[in-house]
Amino acid sequence: MVAENSTPHLHSAVEPKQTLRRRLDMFVRAAMPSLFIILVAVLLSAPFGIPGQAELQFGIAMCTVWFWAFSRPRSMPALAVFVCGLVLELFSFGPPGAILLSLLVIYGVAHHWRYGLSRLGFVACWLIFSFLAALASFFQWALVCLHAFALLSPAPGLFQAALTIGIYPSLTALFVWGRRTFANPDQA
Repeated sequence: MVAENSTPHLHSAVEPKQTLRRRLDMFVRAAMPSLFIILVAVLLSAPFGIPGQAELQFGIAMCTVWFWAFSRPRSMPALAVFVCGLVLELFSFGPPGAILLSLLVIYGVAHHWRYGLSRLGFVACWLIFSFLAALASFFQWALVCLHAFALLSPAPGLFQAALTIGIYPSLTALFVWGRRTFANPDQA
């Protein structure tokens, strides 16, 4: 026997009409994580004089991609990660392609392991993210050393890793709240 896939929708008579405004609202809510990364990239590229401004830009982007890739993958597709990585590359002064590759790798790991990560607790997810953030920071430091043809101090890479790991809990709290409110396409 073949099971029938066309189960009736529970609330089909109650759903609102699909107007252009509602579709646009759903699109903007679904694109909220990508728009957040682009806004942060533009704001933190301005010369505010904040210590660690470039590292904060990278850290916020990594935390955002990690959280949304395993929490709600429809809001952070691979194409959006690629576009966000290109925007970050345009506004950063690091080695070309390092941020884009790091974001795509973090996305691939989070998206591939999303079912396992969703069953883990916060601390376990944070530890896995911490390892990947340290690895990405080491990768960027190695590329900068290769680009400069010299062995540079690893202090900026360690600072970037520590900052990225440190801001993850507060950004996670913000994203959990956002997932239920303004970034939920189902509430459009």
